[in-house]
Amino acid sequence: MRTAVVALSTLAVALAATCGQTPIKPDLTHVNTKIVGGDIAIPYSWPWQVEWCSKSWLSDKICSLECGGSVVAPGWVVTAGHCVYDDLNAKNYRVKAGVFDEAKSDEDAEQVVDVKAIHLHPEYNARQTHHDIALIELATPLVFGDHIQPVCLPKTDDVALTYPGDLWVTGWGTTKEQGQISRQLRQADVPIVDLPTCEKEYPRKIVEEVEFCAGKQGVDSCQGDSGGPVVSRDSTGAWYQYGIVSWGKGCAEKGEAGVYSRVSAYCDWINTTTNGVVQCQDQTYN
Repeated sequence: MRTAVVALSTLAVALAATCGQTPIKPDLTHVNTKIVGGDIAIPYSWPWQVEWCSKSWLSDKICSLECGGSVVAPGWVVTAGHCVYDDLNAKNYRVKAGVFDEAKSDEDAEQVVDVKAIHLHPEYNARQTHHDIALIELATPLVFGDHIQPVCLPKTDDVALTYPGDLWVTGWGTTKEQGQISRQLRQADVPIVDLPTCEKEYPRKIVEEVEFCAGKQGVDSCQGDSGGPVVSRDSTGAWYQYGIVSWGKGCAEKGEAGVYSRVSAYCDWINTTTNGVVQCQDQTYN
């Protein structure tokens, strides 16, 4: 048992030293563009982004997009609770990593792995969409490389969610409300919406301890982006995931920001559920 604990601790330390890296750099020059019809990302420049997809019994190569998600360790992925709560049978799903075009099944470093278990947060509330987070335990660990890397998870989010800065959301979601999903991964730079403003937009619906708001008219995530990451860099250049695409009214409409689960609120649960393999970390700000 002691050997197993030491091994897990070693893995956590190694992950802490290497998470949040982008071997292929994203293009961050086109700010305030929207996933809803917005910028296509440089292929594989967000290497933690994965597809949470349902199996097809017709072919092992078919994996239908359900939601987004993010790699946090070789054997673990984070997504939204509402992406899994109505079907917790791991055998019905796969995770597809190292992919740019969600419809392809032959990209160079693509890995499609089965799911061992789905861990829905015990306080998830489907009616109110609170505690909207789930951990996906993979049957086979992902192999990291230029196209697949883990994102860091933050212990706190006070700086990132208080001051203006680069906060990016990615996904294959629809390019307009009730439209078609984007085959190619898209990105958007979403501005933080302060709590008083968000509470006016969604009266008595926002739980500050576990949610935050971001986006503005013309800049938003949309259907199909659910479960995907919202990330920002610290002063060392490492990327941290502060949010999970959760819910919102409409897409990129005025006065209807996107609502995101606060990752830092779940550090203890993540640590416990993964047996210490995934741990939140301190960011560096100069």
